[in-house]
Amino acid sequence: MEFDPDNHETQPVVTSGKPRRLISPLGTSVIVFLALIAWLTSGILFDTQTVEAAKPISTDSSLERNFKVVVQEIAARPYPNTIILQARSEADKIVTVASETGGTISQLPIDKGAFVQKGQIICRIDVGARAAQVAQARAQRDARKIEFTAAQKLVKQGHMSKSQMAAAQAAFDASVAAVKGALVELERTKIRAPFDGILDRQPVKIGHYMSPGQPCGTIIDKDPLLVVGYVAENQINRVSIGATGNAKLSTGELAQGTIRYIAESPNLTTRTFRVELEVANKDLQLRDGMTAELTINAGEVVASRVPQSVLTLAGDGRLGVRVLDNNRVVIRPVQIIKDDQDGAVVTGLAASEMVIMRGGEFTRDGREVDFEMLSDANGTTQ
Repeated sequence: MEFDPDNHETQPVVTSGKPRRLISPLGTSVIVFLALIAWLTSGILFDTQTVEAAKPISTDSSLERNFKVVVQEIAARPYPNTIILQARSEADKIVTVASETGGTISQLPIDKGAFVQKGQIICRIDVGARAAQVAQARAQRDARKIEFTAAQKLVKQGHMSKSQMAAAQAAFDASVAAVKGALVELERTKIRAPFDGILDRQPVKIGHYMSPGQPCGTIIDKDPLLVVGYVAENQINRVSIGATGNAKLSTGELAQGTIRYIAESPNLTTRTFRVELEVANKDLQLRDGMTAELTINAGEVVASRVPQSVLTLAGDGRLGVRVLDNNRVVIRPVQIIKDDQDGAVVTGLAASEMVIMRGGEFTRDGREVDFEMLSDANGTTQ
């Protein structure tokens, strides 16, 4: 057949060596990935009949009212209002007696640890030239007195002016003061006890040189003896001047007395107030610096005794007790006034309270609960 350029059917078909691809491998992967995503999401977007709506949480309070606690009715009654403190004994007065002049110790008349009376010499300093200075001052005083007397006579006779007599009088007055000063300096060589007490310490020996201000000894007056304790700021209003108290020292000795001092301001670190119990100690047997347990009697207070197991902390951090009020759990804030093996005596509860004895730790404040009364081993209700 002849080739006709105008007839397309007779034209030869020209082909390349390799066939051409319509879609690349990367495009195929993208199409497969998109199809997979569409299949996975189709059930979530369109099959709404197979998805169940989330059930709302039941707020029916009947589920909580089914919780049961065990309660006991506890009545309040008067209890001794006592405050127990850790304390220590203190002497009423402790004074370090120092020298007012310098010199060598010549005598120690009182032995260390002995009882001394007020004014008794505990250290004697060598007088040295002080006695001679007193004699000299007295001689000058006597001479100035004669001169002053003569001046008075001459003024009366008109042979001396009044100004000259005044000078003579001034000289005489100065000599009198010099005698007094010399006597004071001589007296300072005798170091005396300022009050009755015990010479507790004596750091000097005979022959030691004493400088002014150096201690000669320490005098302790422990009659009366003080028992000192520190009361917390939430209890200080329960203590009053004149309240009675007793102390048990670490030696086992017992002492009774009255409160004589309550600090107006607290210790800034511990926020506690110093109180002093004054105790008679005529025989001086009670010692200074002993550890003691101080019990202060503050009258009576209406309180309730509860087991220690029912004590809890309220949301604000205060100590409390869970009680039942109209079938609802309530935490009553309380304050412990006594704590022993039989339980805790607390204030803050009503005259009669239904105290939750068991199950309270599984409830919350304000929750409505069922309850049953606490029964003893015989099955009788308390």
